[in-house]
Amino acid sequence: MTYPAAPGQVAPEALFVPPLRQPRLDRVAGWVSNATHPPIVGVFSVIIAALVSAKLTAWAWGVGYLSLAVLLPTLYVAWLVRRGEIADMQLPDRRQRLKPYCVAIACMGLAALVLQWAHAPRLLQQIALINVVQSAALFLATLRWKISAHCASMGALAMLTWTLFGAGSLPFCAAVPAVAWARVRLKRHDAMQVLAGAMLGAAVAWIVLR
Repeated sequence: MTYPAAPGQVAPEALFVPPLRQPRLDRVAGWVSNATHPPIVGVFSVIIAALVSAKLTAWAWGVGYLSLAVLLPTLYVAWLVRRGEIADMQLPDRRQRLKPYCVAIACMGLAALVLQWAHAPRLLQQIALINVVQSAALFLATLRWKISAHCASMGALAMLTWTLFGAGSLPFCAAVPAVAWARVRLKRHDAMQVLAGAMLGAAVAWIVLR
């Protein structure tokens, strides 16, 4: 038996109603989105470059590059989240992406110059250049529009693996529409934004690698 709540009060049984469960597809989309966050995709790219180079020095260069070009910008975003200046690590608000992009471009540009100056493995230099050009293009697009960085990074990775492995890159190519679906499902982007991001990433990678 339940009793009606007094005006302005919450019924006692309402306090124990469990929250609505998140739909399964939304959970899947969240997992896909988190697993393909641009810094994580960047790590995959460097691992591929080190494996292709087959030299211990390539791994050392890769770790150094990731520390400067990926870790530092990621820590900066985490610091902004902690300060409450941005909503979360995936930067849902277009206007909140500008400062992180500036920091990322500066760090990536410096890392690319160091790799070139020290004659690091060529493929790693190319990946560094891809990241700089892609981040700069995303920054310019973000000034007026919200474009998907997730799809841009996956598009670049798909093109990189296609150039290196041909048909062996099919899992990475198949991941691009999966990421696009996840970003649209989570309402972080619309169809045009994910398509533009994927095309941008693939085009930049193709130009640099060719």
